Amino acid sequence: MKKYIINTLKCTSVSTFAIALLLLVSCDDFVDIGAPEMQIGVEEAFNNEASATGAVLGLYAGLSAYDEHYVACMECSADGVLPYTNGYGSFVSNAIPTNSYYSSYYLWGSTYNTVLQANYAINGLNESKMPSSSVKRQLLGEAKFWRAFSYFYLVNMFGDVPMPLGTDVIENASLPRTAASDVYDQIITDLTDAKELLGMDDPSLGDRVRVNQSGVSALLARVYLYREDWVKAEAESGLVISNSAYELSALDETFVNSCKETILQIANTTGVSKFGEMYVPVSEQSMPSFYLTDNLFNSFSDDDLRKSMWVKQVTVNGQEFGTISKYKVKSGTGNEYDIVMRLAEQYLIRAEARAHLNRITGANSAEADLNTIRNRAGLENTDASTQSAMFLAIEKERNLEFFGEWGHRWLDLKRTPSIVDPTNKTRADDVLSENKPTWTSTAILYPIPESQIKINTKLTQNPGYNN
Repeated sequence: MKKYIINTLKCTSVSTFAIALLLLVSCDDFVDIGAPEMQIGVEEAFNNEASATGAVLGLYAGLSAYDEHYVACMECSADGVLPYTNGYGSFVSNAIPTNSYYSSYYLWGSTYNTVLQANYAINGLNESKMPSSSVKRQLLGEAKFWRAFSYFYLVNMFGDVPMPLGTDVIENASLPRTAASDVYDQIITDLTDAKELLGMDDPSLGDRVRVNQSGVSALLARVYLYREDWVKAEAESGLVISNSAYELSALDETFVNSCKETILQIANTTGVSKFGEMYVPVSEQSMPSFYLTDNLFNSFSDDDLRKSMWVKQVTVNGQEFGTISKYKVKSGTGNEYDIVMRLAEQYLIRAEARAHLNRITGANSAEADLNTIRNRAGLENTDASTQSAMFLAIEKERNLEFFGEWGHRWLDLKRTPSIVDPTNKTRADDVLSENKPTWTSTAILYPIPESQIKINTKLTQNPGYNN
């Protein structure tokens, strides 16, 4: 099994504590987070920089344990990616059972695992006897970022969710669901705090495998976009775009671990990404684990360089499949990490925000940002000149740019109002009803795991699901 790390040389002295902290939290039952005598040891561990650093680095290692399942579930929920096996079939049909292993263990359990690790770190650092220092501020900022990151996905996958902010076992065991709007408020609070705590410099000395202030701004820009706060979304994305440390790369360099487009990535010891393992077929004659739908494959024009560089066709038993070829290495050694956020998203966030602010064409417009991404792909400038046309152009560009990455297409369809019935439906209803015969509007939220409802009677099930 590949070991994911932040920095090979620096982590060895603190990895033992990081692993111990990981063991305190159970993925199967997120409220069972350790006995009181173990918690005392955790609190003491934040009194020195080495063990506190180990605890916070454990948050990164925790994400690497489940990020590919996150991506697979959300990608299969949309209309661009299909699995070869039936493991994710219920996500393809958008008919997820309430006892789904992937939903219960990875999407819910593993995410709350990260939340509670972050809570331990935040509480421990706030109460720590360790003198205030740049290290302490960095660690606290990172912990708040990862708590916000986790809640961002929880609220988008499940809607209203329990929101533990502390480490009290009894209290966490009986929390009701918190309104999604309040969860978003907490996300923004955590990210605003993190932005003040973190510096602009990369704490991983150029590897981009730890969060800095730009990483926080990148996630804040996305959060503000989802909250329809267009002014703040434009401002935060603009901060990242204007930072000379980041620049759009050539398409064949975008997913290597030294790329300047990367804002944040999860490191590993071999240079083989989880996403490379996931998407790259064993050979050109073997069936890929995931492949593009005809709908997505045919959305690329022949002159789109992403089609030739990020999509690879394989022929199996006389049938052609388009595979996701962003990551190139499946095994052995390579030069790829798991990219979490990259600069291209910030351009398209700003484009969408500017379109909503009715700055469609000209200088400092949606058109300008959209063309930056299109031109990088070898395409001519967009011909969208009205607000409605620009919205559709940006939606399409996001689909072609981010396929296979972190469920962007699924989340975009869920958050965007329907063209046909914007008051009552979403773009998911417009798009998915055309090619998924079992689609229903309630499928925009995943079911609350049945096991959690049995543990905590204050939890209620999402509409459209029966326990």
